[in-house]
Amino acid sequence: MRRIVIIAFGLAALVAGPAAFADSPALVFQNVRIFDGVSDQLRSGSVLVTDGKIAAISSGGIDAPAGATVIDGGGRILSPGFIDLHAHLTFQAPRDRLTMHPWVVGAVAGNAAETYLMSGFTTIRDAGGTHPDLARAIDSGLLVGPRVYPSGAVVSQTSGHGDFRLPHDPHPMLSNSGVSHTLVGGAAVIADGVAQTLAAVRENLKHGATQIKIMGGGGVASDYDPIHTLQPSPEEIRAAVQAASDWGTYVMAHSYTAAAIRRLVENGVKVIEHGLLIDDETAKLVAEKGVVISTQVKVFQMGAELPGMTDENRAKMQQVLAGQDNLLALIKKYGIKTGFGTDLVFGLYPLINQEFAARAPYFSNAEILRQATSESAEIIRMAGKLNRHGNFGEIREGWVADLVLIDGDPFEDITVLTDPDTALPVIMKAGKIYKNALD
Repeated sequence: MRRIVIIAFGLAALVAGPAAFADSPALVFQNVRIFDGVSDQLRSGSVLVTDGKIAAISSGGIDAPAGATVIDGGGRILSPGFIDLHAHLTFQAPRDRLTMHPWVVGAVAGNAAETYLMSGFTTIRDAGGTHPDLARAIDSGLLVGPRVYPSGAVVSQTSGHGDFRLPHDPHPMLSNSGVSHTLVGGAAVIADGVAQTLAAVRENLKHGATQIKIMGGGGVASDYDPIHTLQPSPEEIRAAVQAASDWGTYVMAHSYTAAAIRRLVENGVKVIEHGLLIDDETAKLVAEKGVVISTQVKVFQMGAELPGMTDENRAKMQQVLAGQDNLLALIKKYGIKTGFGTDLVFGLYPLINQEFAARAPYFSNAEILRQATSESAEIIRMAGKLNRHGNFGEIREGWVADLVLIDGDPFEDITVLTDPDTALPVIMKAGKIYKNALD
């Protein structure tokens, strides 16, 4: 099956669009206003890029080295590339078409990866379901896309949020009749008990996962688990955390309810995904432990618009959406780190930039821009030595040159970023230009 997936990714690369522009020995952005990813005080100046890194930042001009490319920003804002902490490149089939052939899944994932990059997202953390081979295909140039921090197969208990078997599919451990299409495709693994959890996590790490994703409670798009359910036992959670921490990385966990979040945090999980039904006491615990709540806004607001959802799925979506305002208020009350994530699945990846506008009622424009750059990068770096790409997410000398040039001022109007075709005339990842509409 692994070979099939690689071939599918290769096919996607053949039909995908833009490759990187020809390499230049150096590149200078001049006449730009620099958002460094941290401060909302823009700095006029120039930036020199060499060998994929930010070599110099000047408040004046920079003498371009011989043979260098010079891009005159015309006073536009130069920002770090954007980061999505909750993407699913291979969960892009409609909810009712999850049994597509892996070749098709790979082709769609390739298109999604290109769309992310051309929307200004130079890095994504894949929150489960995508084999690390896709990340390697992008790194090698076989595919065009952002760098990917893959979680590998989501780890779920039987009847958990990652159990996407059809109603009468046999259980992989309790039956000798085979396993379901979704399990064979590598999107999820069912693990019950400490031993199976250890094996599932270690298998993901073997394949190249940079962090581990477990399912900590009931989910919206799954069929066998009401939202209120608690899923892994404390012993199973600790097993996943132990196996991940032995590799110097961390566990991220899907969960909504306060009870699920509390169990996860008390047993070592470092990143909570979603968290919409949290309460004040649990939010305070999260803050005290320094745990991240990586949540999303747009996807939950869409509710019934998500393709292929059943009436039961839609009812569960409304159940969790009711907690969104409270969650975001608690994130601000306790200063909980959240970053920037979208979770736009089932073919909705072209809408990723709408997340910027969806956050505007809850955060200032400067806060949203920091979330999408430096704050998300801090969360990415929790992978420790499994982070093979160095430091990025800020415009800082010596850091990776992930840069986007913005036409318009998102500090005044964050909605300009919802139209990346117009708003982002230049996109650079690791010192390579993938889009230059100023020529």
